[in-house]
Amino acid sequence: MKPGRLFAAVAALLSVCACSPEAEAPAAEDGEKTANQVQPRPAARNAATEVDRAEAAPKPIAAAGRRCGWLHNPTPANWWLVDRDGQWILGTQGLEPVAGMDDMPDMSAGEWVETNGSYGYGCACIDMEVDPATGDVLRISNAAPRPLAQCRSDRKLPKPDAG
Repeated sequence: MKPGRLFAAVAALLSVCACSPEAEAPAAEDGEKTANQVQPRPAARNAATEVDRAEAAPKPIAAAGRRCGWLHNPTPANWWLVDRDGQWILGTQGLEPVAGMDDMPDMSAGEWVETNGSYGYGCACIDMEVDPATGDVLRISNAAPRPLAQCRSDRKLPKPDAG
C-alpha cells in the first residue's frame, strides 16, 4: 500500500447515511466477491473517535451508485459518509479530496448538527464511483442534504455519534 493511501486510511474515520442504494448487488457464493462488487475501505482509528471494527465491518456492495447516510465533517477537509454498508472516505486533511468534492453543495445549509464550531454531521445522499479493487471513492456527484429524520429512521445506520 502506498504511504499516502495508508496515511489517508489511518487519518480519516468514515461514517454515513440513510438512503441506501435501491438495488444491492447480489452476494457471491461462498463469500467471494463478484466482478461488480467492492469492499468499502476499512474504518481508520484516531484518538478522538474510535470505531468498533465489528460494527463497521463492510459487506460487498455495488461498485458505483447512490449512497445515503450520515455525512461527517468533524474538522477542516475531513469528510466521510457512513451508510448501511460501510464508511466511505471523501476527503482527508493534507491530501487531495475525491474528485467532485469542490462541486458539493453546502451541506451545513440544511439540517446540520454542529459538534466542533461549524463542523459536524448531517444526513445526505451522494452518487459515487468506487474502485472495485481497493474500495477507494474515485468521484462523487449529485450530493444533496437530506432531513436528519431520514437517517435517524433508518435502523440499519449506526448512530452518528457512535463513530
